[in-house]
Amino acid sequence: MADEVRKQMESMVPELEDLQERELMNAREIRMVVKQRREFEYLLKRRSPRKVDFLRYIAFELNFESLRQKRKARLKQASKGV
Repeated sequence: MADEVRKQMESMVPELEDLQERELMNAREIRMVVKQRREFEYLLKRRSPRKVDFLRYIAFELNFESLRQKRKARLKQASKGV
């Protein structure tokens, strides 16, 4: 189980590094996202995952994507204004 979670987390590294390079998130925020995702991945890999675990993970990812899009738009606005 831990190997599967580790492999899944490693596949997320390029995406998270890109967010930090583009200055959409700082290192502290990235660590928080990694922590949340790891907790969700462990919940989903247990013997009998619950439906609510999937729903919470989906809600987390939707909120994260919304935040990412808002920051991207704000950064785009700031670069146009300069």
